[in-house]
Amino acid sequence: MTDYILGIDAGGTKTLGRLLHPATGRSWQLKMGSASLTNDYNNAAATLYQLISNLFELAQCRGEQVTVVAGVPGAGNVQLRTSLELHLAELCPQLWVTTDAKTSVWGANAGQPVAVVALGTGSVGMRLEANGEERQFGGWGFNIGDEGSGAILGKMAVRQVLDEFDRRRSFDSRLAKAVTAVIGTDPANILGWLKHAVVNDFSRLAPLVLPLAEQCPQAAKVFERYVADVVALIDLTCLDVTLPVVILGGLAEGTLPHLPERIRRQVIPAAGTSVDGALLLAERWRQGELEKTEPRV
Repeated sequence: MTDYILGIDAGGTKTLGRLLHPATGRSWQLKMGSASLTNDYNNAAATLYQLISNLFELAQCRGEQVTVVAGVPGAGNVQLRTSLELHLAELCPQLWVTTDAKTSVWGANAGQPVAVVALGTGSVGMRLEANGEERQFGGWGFNIGDEGSGAILGKMAVRQVLDEFDRRRSFDSRLAKAVTAVIGTDPANILGWLKHAVVNDFSRLAPLVLPLAEQCPQAAKVFERYVADVVALIDLTCLDVTLPVVILGGLAEGTLPHLPERIRRQVIPAAGTSVDGALLLAERWRQGELEKTEPRV
């Protein structure tokens, strides 16, 4: 059995890692940039390698002493997950790369039954049932899904602003002024921005929408569609079961007050974070209480 456990929560915006020595309670924590296998595999692999190396150096420990669980966006793709595990195997041989949805659902209610909906750069629903079964909903990525995410909210805002321009040949609304401050007002510049925009570029526009929703009809229209997408994801995640709901991610706080009362009644505060969930999985795996399994999609 190893001496240390390391839990990692990777994401489209930031990556957190916490290394713990259970016998003494000592811990070390680091934060780095984005690490999403779907959005940029090479960047994710480099970020995770550096994070793990730095934590081992801080704690003055060796890889064979550590059980590592990393929750990473895109790890549902078996090929990408296997490739990452091979890339990191020499650094940390006792490694479990899984989805960030799995680590989130284990952290949200301290390993007890719960439905979790994560609203960050991407979006995903996940539930842990009383019989221990895990199921994932959504999380298909920006190109085809991620409704209720920051990236899709930003994309909807751009689409609304361009529709306004097509109709009026001007950018008059408050939403349009906020968005064009980022993407430009000249059609040629906008086309250039759209050509090179990636997931994080759209996600960075999401925080512009909510503060304007009560003042600007265009922003209100976008936000209404976004909330409808979130409700649909929550309902899908809770399909056929009754579970407490935890809403996580950078958009959670601003979204919760706008959800229907029937959903707000189910919502409980998170007992822990995705890093806590990764550490819980690492400890149970280290103790031989769990085997490496992936959620049923």
